[in-house]
Amino acid sequence: MPIYPSKRNWLGSYRSAFNDFKPRLANIRLRIDDLAHQVNINKENPSYRCEPLREILGNHKMTLTKSLNYFEALSRNATEEVKITEEYRECLEFIRGIQLYLERVGLLSRIVNQMIESK
Repeated sequence: MPIYPSKRNWLGSYRSAFNDFKPRLANIRLRIDDLAHQVNINKENPSYRCEPLREILGNHKMTLTKSLNYFEALSRNATEEVKITEEYRECLEFIRGIQLYLERVGLLSRIVNQMIESK
């Protein structure tokens, strides 16, 4: 993924970032879903170790935040002619998807922190 999105080559920047991050987002989504399932099953289990989950969730949050910042900057750099393209609408949808998973990571982090504090 480029360091900062290019205004001149918006479509190239978008495609490069999208192709780079889409598989990572899919992987993170699966991991978050799995972690949520593990936490839900082990919520009442006092011997379940939650500490490693805090670090894992923190890493996912960092990756999602970095990507969200990039795609938001990309959407702000879009020209009027880019804003009518399918790729621009896809970019906005991608941003909403990242935001949803950031919220999910936040909720899961709070649950994990409560589980750690209650032990």
